[in-house]
Amino acid sequence: MKKSVIIGCLLWAVAFCANGQNIVSGKVTDRKGNPIPGAKVIVAGGTESVITELDGTFRFESQNPARKVQVFYSGMQPKTQKVNPDMVVRLSRTNLWNRKPDKAEWLVGVQAAFPENGTANPSFGLMLGRVKYLGWYVKGVYSPGKSTDIDYVAYPENDDHISYWTTGKDKRGFYAVTAGVLARLYCPIHLYAGAGYANRKVAWQLADGSYTKHTDYSYSSAAIDFGLMLRLGKFTLNGGTIMCLSDGCNFVGNVGVGVCF
Repeated sequence: MKKSVIIGCLLWAVAFCANGQNIVSGKVTDRKGNPIPGAKVIVAGGTESVITELDGTFRFESQNPARKVQVFYSGMQPKTQKVNPDMVVRLSRTNLWNRKPDKAEWLVGVQAAFPENGTANPSFGLMLGRVKYLGWYVKGVYSPGKSTDIDYVAYPENDDHISYWTTGKDKRGFYAVTAGVLARLYCPIHLYAGAGYANRKVAWQLADGSYTKHTDYSYSSAAIDFGLMLRLGKFTLNGGTIMCLSDGCNFVGNVGVGVCF
C-alpha cells in the first residue's frame, strides 16, 4: 500500500513538472527574411534566455508559461513579441530615425529670438531641459534696451502729456522667459510647448541725447512658446515662435542649436 502511494506521488510530480514546462521555439530574421545568428532571446519578465543558431532558430524550455519574448541583437532594434508556435521575429536595423533613447538626457543650447521683422536686433539666450520620451525645458532670451525716464506720446490729448522732438534714432530691447513640456514624437523630432512672460521696449532718442519710451511699440505681456526640436545624435536644432499676448498678438521667431549629454 505504501509502495503504491509513493509511486503515485512520483508519477504526479513528474506530470506536474512536465506540464509546468513551456517549449518556446521560433526564428529570428531581418526584414528581408535573412536569418540572424547570435541574437539573444529572453523570456519577458524572466531570466531564461537562449542564443539563436546559425540558421536563426531558437528553442528552449521555460519552467513558467512564457507569454512574450524579447529579442536583442547589435545594430538592430530590440523587439518584444507574443509567443506563438514556431514564431518568426523580424528585426529592423537601428538608424538615426528609429533609435530609441536609452535614458533621460540633459540638453543645453544657445537661442536667438527675432522680435523685429527679419533678423534685425536679435535677442540671445539659453535653453535647458531634460527628456527621454517626456520631459521639461526652460528658456530665456535677452537683448538690452535703453533706460528711459519719460514716455513718448505722439498725439497728446491734454497738457499732462507732452510730445517731444526726436532724432529718428531708436534702441530696441526684448526679453522673454518661458518654461514647459518637451515630448518625443516616436522619432528624433520633439515637440515643445510652454508659457511665460515677454517684454519689448522701444526707446527713441530725443534732441538732447536722452531716450524716451515709445508706448505704441512697447509691450509687457504673458507669452506662449511652441515649436519643434530635431535631435541628430548628440546635437539638437530647434525652431518655433514666442507668441506675446499683447494687443493684436506679437509673434517672435526663435531658433537654436544645442547638445545632449
